[in-house]
Amino acid sequence: MADNKRHFIHNTDIGQNFLIDRGVVEFILKRSAPTAEDVVLEIGPGDGVLTRGLLSTPLKALYSVEVDERLREGLDKIAARDGRCTCFWGDAVQFDYVRALPEPPTKIIANLPYHITTPLMWAFLEQLVPAKTDYMLLMVQLESAERIASPAGHRECSPLGITVEAMGSAEIVRKIPPTAFNPQPRVNSALIEIKIEKNRVLANDRTWRGLLARSFTQRRKTLANNWAVGYSGSGVTRERAFEILAAHGLKPTARAEELTLDKWFALAEVPDFRLKNKNSGE
Repeated sequence: MADNKRHFIHNTDIGQNFLIDRGVVEFILKRSAPTAEDVVLEIGPGDGVLTRGLLSTPLKALYSVEVDERLREGLDKIAARDGRCTCFWGDAVQFDYVRALPEPPTKIIANLPYHITTPLMWAFLEQLVPAKTDYMLLMVQLESAERIASPAGHRECSPLGITVEAMGSAEIVRKIPPTAFNPQPRVNSALIEIKIEKNRVLANDRTWRGLLARSFTQRRKTLANNWAVGYSGSGVTRERAFEILAAHGLKPTARAEELTLDKWFALAEVPDFRLKNKNSGE
């Protein structure tokens, strides 16, 4: 394996910036504190630095999802040495976590490929949170972490961040410099801790997701303008949008980034925005 590692060319197009800072690994293990009851999911184990660290804890099982087959030999060796570890191969965004994993993870602890952070997190919220997952400690680009941790009503808030806030909490627990990785990324990184405490199926609510997506279509535009375009097929004109805003104590010039969480919940109850959820009788 040493020979392979010496000639290994990292594919940064798929987020191969491997964590090499042992101090950061120790911080992750201490912060996430896997117990003997925890089933942990890791995405993009790479050369297994974090994987080996996780297996030093008393966790019940570790499932790792990796897309790069060149890493199979090393990761298979790790799994062969510890029966608690199972490696799965495939695209983490397209992966069917519910069907493929032997049991749903309680925790997700991972150094995520930065270019797929948002779709990956939606996949976690949609597939794994309703099943069992209630904790995530994720290494992501600092800019992404700041958006996810920004509460509703904050300038940097986003549909993903608002949904996370509605389901629990998100906190940046440590900023990580480029020197913690090989090769070094051109951006700063951060560990974001997410705790799920309520509304576990919210990410699968089409009305909620549709409202946020349409409201943030163009951040600089007002809600009235975004709704008039996004809900045009539902008969929401700019005039009707103004009526909805007024009914909820909002100005005609209100923008998505200005709304508090309670306003989003209230707007999601407006019949004009109602969308049928998949596999439901609504």
